[in-house]
Amino acid sequence: MDLKETDLQLNRQTILLLTGKAQFISPEQAWHAGTNIQKAVREAPELCRGWIMAEVGRLCKDVDAKKTLSSDEELLFTCRAILSEHVTLKLEEISVCFDMIRMGKFGKLYERLKTAEILECLRRYEGEIRAEILEKNQHNVKNEYVERMIDRIDPELIRDFINDERVIMQGEGLGTRLRKKLDAYAPIEKE
Repeated sequence: MDLKETDLQLNRQTILLLTGKAQFISPEQAWHAGTNIQKAVREAPELCRGWIMAEVGRLCKDVDAKKTLSSDEELLFTCRAILSEHVTLKLEEISVCFDMIRMGKFGKLYERLKTAEILECLRRYEGEIRAEILEKNQHNVKNEYVERMIDRIDPELIRDFINDERVIMQGEGLGTRLRKKLDAYAPIEKE
């Protein structure tokens, strides 16, 4: 099957990955620039399923375990399990995870690489590697928000507000008054 960029709505990195021309990518690159499995299967179902099967087969060959997927039915079952249990993964993340399995980053496999072990490695990838990436992203978003809010607040306005005796007479605490004033001055944007 000849794959052209104009035929699909997949990004360039995904197309390189599916055609076997991709270079090694980091987990961060896989998360930020990757294509979700569901989207990829929707755009090119045969190609994506075939690629996942080829990757699982290559992984089994590279690991060289004594007990591994040995029939087409087991291979198909493993691919269906990946597609059904890991719908939030991106294609590039599967490649990264399989590379990590080859490097032994998920521990010893004790000469066994069946469906359960592959799915467990994908779960560990999601729980450890991907969770760390998402935490970093959330931390960066929070810091950007705080910086934007600090830039929007005028220190003179706050000083004048705190020193305004008319406001103190209202019977509310400083925190409540300040919150109301800041909400009016720099409303929180919902993104």
